[in-house]
Amino acid sequence: MVARTKIPVSLAVLAFLVFTGCSNSQPSGSGVASSPTNTGPAAAPVDQDNSKVCALFSAADAQKIMGAPMKPKPNRGQTVCMYEEVTERPNSVGTGTVALTLIQHKTADEENRAWAQLKEVRHLQPGQKNVQVLNGIGDEAYFTGNTEKGKVGVAGVIVRKGNSHFMLDNMVLEYVASPDALKAEAKRIAGQL
Repeated sequence: MVARTKIPVSLAVLAFLVFTGCSNSQPSGSGVASSPTNTGPAAAPVDQDNSKVCALFSAADAQKIMGAPMKPKPNRGQTVCMYEEVTERPNSVGTGTVALTLIQHKTADEENRAWAQLKEVRHLQPGQKNVQVLNGIGDEAYFTGNTEKGKVGVAGVIVRKGNSHFMLDNMVLEYVASPDALKAEAKRIAGQL
């Protein structure tokens, strides 16, 4: 019998947010997609060039978080760069993934609206269970997830910087990923925006 670990965040909601961020996008002048004001249902991810996002986050960066070799997971859309474990861990429930979703807007007003909506959807308020305000990363940043024995399973760092915001999400059922590496990578990415 395999021991099951409680995960405080619904994987379905997290997956929906990752895929919605990648499919509701349009090209902007910077070459990285910007989010439209339409909040209707999302289409399935399409094979788009995500090289600008992946230039900010590599398989080696994802490996620092997961502590295991990672490989690209293709067809995530223009705004998402996702990696999955090369080899499934013994006694695990699937392979772990780490994804960077980057949304850039042309104006501060567009970003303000998108950021307010994201904060509401992801419950990013101080005092919420498993939400921690992070100082020194971008203009505003939050860590979400439960840490157990110095490791995380489903967790993320959500950051706003200028007219952009990004989500660096770790998705694995077992507590095996490094929260410190997740935060360090988010800080590095914010410094490049």
